[in-house]
Amino acid sequence: MKLAKRLKDKRQSIACEQIRARRKELGMTQSEVAKVVVCSTQQIQKYETGASQISLSVLLKICQALHTHPARFFTSFTFAEAQEGDSDEDLEARLLTAFRSVDNDKVRERIVNLVEALISTAKV
Repeated sequence: MKLAKRLKDKRQSIACEQIRARRKELGMTQSEVAKVVVCSTQQIQKYETGASQISLSVLLKICQALHTHPARFFTSFTFAEAQEGDSDEDLEARLLTAFRSVDNDKVRERIVNLVEALISTAKV
């Protein structure tokens, strides 16, 4: 199996586990989540086990039901994992994940300043 495929499967599995954990943290049943998502309880079970892939629109509905942001389910990936096998469209997500991992406000400000400077330099 290709590395990118294995990483995608691993990421999906982790996200599914975190969705289930969040649901349990809130004391919700799969049936309660299914009502908000407008699907069957069995479909929620398939999402949580990774048997079915979750589309973006469904993920957003699940997040609404679980009162959380979609990024919550993807923050456990390390920067090294994000680099392996990612295509250009994942760069934004990688940058956001890396930025969110910085705890120091001054460093965060410097990162923003650096990106803004790079953008203004690229426009010249």
